[in-house]
Amino acid sequence: MPLALMLGTIGAVFGLIGGLIAAGFWGTMMSMIAGMPNYQGPSASFLGVFFGISAIILFPIMGFISGLLQGLIVAVVYNFLAPKIGGIKLQFG
Repeated sequence: MPLALMLGTIGAVFGLIGGLIAAGFWGTMMSMIAGMPNYQGPSASFLGVFFGISAIILFPIMGFISGLLQGLIVAVVYNFLAPKIGGIKLQFG
């Protein structure tokens, strides 16, 4: 479980970074769309804010969940194979 939590936390941090990048992308794209002549769609500034905030909130959550699942799978596979192969041996000095 500690491995899964660590990978989940790392995934959440990377998800936050990705969410910030995606928020900047959506904000830029919606600003460009709103500036187009004869644009008749929904409020592009609202959509930019909506997609940006959604990315900042959802990307870290998805990163945490996927990192947690990845950590659980890796730990189970390692614990299954370590007795058969010999595990990891560290030698200091």
